[in-house]
Amino acid sequence: MKHVNNTLLAVIVSCSFTTLISAQEEPIVIDDLSLSELNDQIERVEDEFYRVFNLSIEEEHLKVECDDWTPTGTHIAQRACQPFFLTQARNQNLRDWNNQMDVIASPEQLRVRLAAEFEELTAAINSVLEENQYLRELNAILRMLRDRSQEIE
Repeated sequence: MKHVNNTLLAVIVSCSFTTLISAQEEPIVIDDLSLSELNDQIERVEDEFYRVFNLSIEEEHLKVECDDWTPTGTHIAQRACQPFFLTQARNQNLRDWNNQMDVIASPEQLRVRLAAEFEELTAAINSVLEENQYLRELNAILRMLRDRSQEIE
């Protein structure tokens, strides 16, 4: 089954990413990718997924951006994709804490406070997935790449 999925992925990637990876002429077979190469492909597919999603919605607060960030106490950059409303809430939380108006909220506390916004984001993504074949293909590819990444970690 996994071989069929990998072959399917190779076909989908070669068809779907003509514009995304036009310099690459051979299909990608995920079994042949190292963990580093898988992570590079995951990043590329995530960027394309959220680019397409963001173009498909009008609500600015639901648009998702991916950025690298470095956790406090480390020098190792990590990647995070998050909606604009979460970025705004984190920034406001930090401003309130700096101004001694509130205690700093944990990521879990912010998620609880923003439950309605996350539900709205989930509904928007599901709606776009339902309407957009390309986004569904990107989603399937992303799942396969992430599954393979977890297998070899």
